[in-house]
Amino acid sequence: MFRVGSGGLVRALDGNCERLKMMVERSLEQNNLETAEFQAELLCSEVQRLEGAEREFVGAAYLYGLVLYLKGEYKSAQAVVRLYRAENMLCAYMLARCALKLDRPAWDEAARSLELLLDISAFQNTESHYGAPDEATVHCVLGHLYCKMGKLKESSAAHSHALELDPYLWESFKALCDMRASVKVGQLYKKSCDSSKNAQLHTRKRGGVATKPLTPFRIPGFDPKKRAQHVPLSNPKQRIGAPSSSLLKPINGAGAAKPHSTFPKPRLIATPPSKSSAHEKSVTPEGAASAAKSNKPAPLNSGPGSTFASELDAQFYALAKSYKAASRFDCYKAIRILNEELPRHILTGMPWVLALLGKLHFEMVNYEMSKKYFMALRDLQPSRVSDMEIYSTLLWHLNDSTGLSYLCHELLEVNRMAPETWCCIGNLFSLQKDHEESTKAFQRTTQIDPQFTYAYTLQGHEFSSNDAFDTAMTCYRKALASNPQHYNAFYGLGMCCLKLGQYEECFLHFEKARSINPVNVILICCCGVALEKLSHREKALQYYDLACELQPMSSLALFKRAQLLLSMGKYNLALDNFERLVVIAPDEATIHFLLGQLYQIMGRKQDAVKQLTIAMNLDPKGSQLIQTALEKCHLMD
Repeated sequence: MFRVGSGGLVRALDGNCERLKMMVERSLEQNNLETAEFQAELLCSEVQRLEGAEREFVGAAYLYGLVLYLKGEYKSAQAVVRLYRAENMLCAYMLARCALKLDRPAWDEAARSLELLLDISAFQNTESHYGAPDEATVHCVLGHLYCKMGKLKESSAAHSHALELDPYLWESFKALCDMRASVKVGQLYKKSCDSSKNAQLHTRKRGGVATKPLTPFRIPGFDPKKRAQHVPLSNPKQRIGAPSSSLLKPINGAGAAKPHSTFPKPRLIATPPSKSSAHEKSVTPEGAASAAKSNKPAPLNSGPGSTFASELDAQFYALAKSYKAASRFDCYKAIRILNEELPRHILTGMPWVLALLGKLHFEMVNYEMSKKYFMALRDLQPSRVSDMEIYSTLLWHLNDSTGLSYLCHELLEVNRMAPETWCCIGNLFSLQKDHEESTKAFQRTTQIDPQFTYAYTLQGHEFSSNDAFDTAMTCYRKALASNPQHYNAFYGLGMCCLKLGQYEECFLHFEKARSINPVNVILICCCGVALEKLSHREKALQYYDLACELQPMSSLALFKRAQLLLSMGKYNLALDNFERLVVIAPDEATIHFLLGQLYQIMGRKQDAVKQLTIAMNLDPKGSQLIQTALEKCHLMD
């Protein structure tokens, strides 16, 4: 960096510095970063000749730091502005921006600097410079720093303050939703609450502090009384559980399924719901595209008599509501909001919306619809890297090795240093059963981005599938260190403990995951399994009842409840559940086998023979076990 020299020239040289400042700002506007760096270095040298020009020293340091930051030289930029961090908001802000790209020691230093200057209202003395932040942006950056430091309460307050000043600051809204803060979206965009504030937003002076309305936010906390009633949106970065077609096999012992056969591979975290098209008015990518050509855009609630000041506010309101619902694991509501409240040109032409719809359908295990949205996203934005780790996991579930391989090759051409690229490669190797190479690819992901939570979870899944439970649990803990709300990692820890016979710890991990996502049917059933292992059968039955209430068409929840009722001797209740299961999952041999045994117990020989015969046809490997049951059935007379 450049030190402030004593100099010997008079202020007449200030004209050169002012001209150089304008040159640097123009070069930045034109994105000529090499030229801007050269000119900024010359400016820093020139200001050293001035006497008593502290403001020029600070301004030159800020511009030089900004140029280095835009070039990705974060350490160098940090060194340039550090000297003025306690006296100038611009330098403190640039230090904070650099800190977000660096490690923990930089976070603490930058946060303290911003706190100090915000306390003394440093904005009032801030000179206008290229790229200078407004007060909302500074609070947003401070909120990001607090989040990295694990101070969620302070982070929530900072982001809330930022949104009070600028309700369109999307990253602060997203951060609050991700922290599970209670955000009142209507107070941000509806005219009745914020029209006067929004009108003043762009006319307010940069350093001015307006009178703040009551904040529409509360500190993060979950109210279990407000449990969602729809299928949950699990975190996009996960693949735990299993699709229903593989939930209930193989047959083991005297007709009971193996305890872990219900959860064979830690891949998925949502059971297949009933067809979403029967419950939601969905817009497919193809249908929406064709309708957009023939129909006018859906009217938004804006105008003299509406609750929104403009059509743009209505759009922000719909997008914010949908993301809030998604962050609360209510994917049916999120899809309904997007389909009903957004005009078609946004629904089909905005990459963020297509990506969110793809992820929502993916979490609902509606894979074909999810694939359509991701394909529409790829057509619209072929070079997109964000969210491709989710798309690769979707292709993993569909066993689409060709499509996944093609995706990996495309991403390598676009950006081989992106963590999403190596996450996709890891999924490809996992699909090919090359667990060693898959693990190496996921490790490469975390080397590129140590905060990429999904990669730690996928590493844990790979190690868990190879029975390396200690290593898998270490990976899950790293995921939680990166994101404490990543409930998939708690699920992974629970599954490891379940396989190791550590049932009390298993239940605690599953309960922690359920506290983050309280309406996820798989997690509720996992809690029930753990309670069964602890011999708390009545309590386990309550969990299965809750799962069936939340998702009546869940084959997993019905199966676990029916199996438990059968073992408890409640045959009539068990029969009702098994008969529903046969309709939902007619190709599961285990269901037919257990139903046949139940009919046998109840003395319905003809029905028992029929179900056991169907089970034998569906699962020839269990023919000996089924044949034994048939022989017992024939001896009933």
